[in-house]
Amino acid sequence: MATEKTKQIITELKIKLKNELPGNASRSLLAPKYNGVNRIDPPTKSSKKSAVLLLLWEVNEKLHIVFTLRSFHLLDHSGQISFPGGQKENNETNSETALRETLEEIGIPSNAIEVLGELTPIYVMPSNSHIFPVVGYAKNYLDFRVNKDEVEEVFYKPLDFFSFNNVKVEKWNIRGEEIDVPFWEVHPAVSLWGATAMILAEFIEIYRNIGVINSK
Repeated sequence: MATEKTKQIITELKIKLKNELPGNASRSLLAPKYNGVNRIDPPTKSSKKSAVLLLLWEVNEKLHIVFTLRSFHLLDHSGQISFPGGQKENNETNSETALRETLEEIGIPSNAIEVLGELTPIYVMPSNSHIFPVVGYAKNYLDFRVNKDEVEEVFYKPLDFFSFNNVKVEKWNIRGEEIDVPFWEVHPAVSLWGATAMILAEFIEIYRNIGVINSK
């Protein structure tokens, strides 16, 4: 059973996600900087539409976020931390895609998840993907069944861990360019950065401004 605090947070999140979203105002805090400038590109006409699920799960009376470590055999973003998700098929809604991919990747059925709303879409240039983030809440205990063809590992991290105060920044060489990369340290082997971190940054901005958190 969810705690009263979790119930209040979920109720407020559903309201906040229907209102105007912070978008790039918060996402830019986790955007890689090229020569000191954030590169947040608009989608192209040929971009592939995808959807991901930012899944909340209460563990030991605290909300956690579920992450996947992508398989090292994948062509795009292999070995990176991500949310469950993938390319849209036919006339699927964003939620339908995110829930289908979550079932395929980590074995969680759609009837175990309450969809709370959506975040601002984000374009990822290296894979030419226009990603539509969906926010969900796991209503029951999650019994992960990992599809090893797509996912190396599934793990979760307390939601309260994520603040803009514990973001670290390093210079990385990516495709021959030296880039300032903001990231969260959430896994012993891989940092959380890039599009997934930017999506999460927008959600954290919303979460930090709901009444239940501010009343602590």
